[in-house]
Amino acid sequence: MNHREALLQLDEEHLDDILNKLKIEPFKDATKSWIAKDIAAFYQDSKKFHRVIQSFSEKTIYDLLLFAHIQKPITDEQAQFFNEYGILVEKELPGDLKDNLIQWSRSMFVITFSSISEGTNHSFFLKCVLLLNYFEREQNVKLTQRKNDRNVRLLTEELIMDKETVWKVINTLVNYGLIQKTKHLYELNISAYTKWKKQTVDKVLETFYGKQVGRRGILFLQKISKYQQNPDEWVDMTVISDTAMEFDQTRQLGLIQVHRESGKTYVQLMPEGWYLTKKQVHPLWNQEALLVSASFEIFVPYHYDPFILFELLPVCRMKDSHYFLVFDIELDQIMKNKKVTQEFHYTLTGCASAIPDVVDYELKVAINKLKEEV
Repeated sequence: MNHREALLQLDEEHLDDILNKLKIEPFKDATKSWIAKDIAAFYQDSKKFHRVIQSFSEKTIYDLLLFAHIQKPITDEQAQFFNEYGILVEKELPGDLKDNLIQWSRSMFVITFSSISEGTNHSFFLKCVLLLNYFEREQNVKLTQRKNDRNVRLLTEELIMDKETVWKVINTLVNYGLIQKTKHLYELNISAYTKWKKQTVDKVLETFYGKQVGRRGILFLQKISKYQQNPDEWVDMTVISDTAMEFDQTRQLGLIQVHRESGKTYVQLMPEGWYLTKKQVHPLWNQEALLVSASFEIFVPYHYDPFILFELLPVCRMKDSHYFLVFDIELDQIMKNKKVTQEFHYTLTGCASAIPDVVDYELKVAINKLKEEV
């Protein structure tokens, strides 16, 4: 029910009182319908709307805004006050007026910071991609829950993850059917993996994280997305209510990052969370952010598009993992497959800020040599 329709439920005496409060003078013999329309139109006029609401006390405004944003209860006295101004009708806030309040106050709950120390939290999806590549190379691995299992230790060292995380990733991929388990033997389900990689990015992320956080987790991310319109904005958690579990889940999975300042908690969508809710590529993924050294090293920011790793990993080996994932280019792998080498070179060309001449030369030599062998 919109504002005008709600006001029509009031008697004429109440409507006249609202007119006096707002200093609206309707034309002579105006019908109830016209009066309701005039009051609703008054609140749709941003200048008039601001003039009235800014005459209220700061606490009254703040409580009204939280009532609009998260339905935080107001007192009976406040409800009566807002009723006298025609803002509430029978203690209800009409939908179109609620939208106006939210839009008007958005800047109070969304902020950008000039400087912020960025933490490093690799997304759970990125960890799964790294482990899938490990199984793609090794095909199968025997793993047990024994404390000193050698293969588990090698796996944690190779992926630079702790034991608990490795098992969590493995069990997740087993549940998704991408890794098959027979007693203590774990192996890549090649057909499922091949089919999975052919899916679109939005479909993969939606399915993957839908199982991780469920409907409530996705709704939590969508609430943030509604407020965060630009990548550099942070949303005050004051307007994201009843979400303690989803907050912890999405933070641990690397879908949001958190900043605390002046006693308040702010959240921001990470690139995967951005893509998941907006179905748009995050600007960070469009940057030429890969760094390539003359020592045949590739530095990939931890928040970069994890899907490019499918082109990088077949000819690279990870040797460090923090803000940057650092890979060594393995020249012996480059010489094995023309298609893989070409895709690798294409990815570097499109995503790296620059490629040292020595690296570019060796890659082109390898590609040409493979062409000659065909």
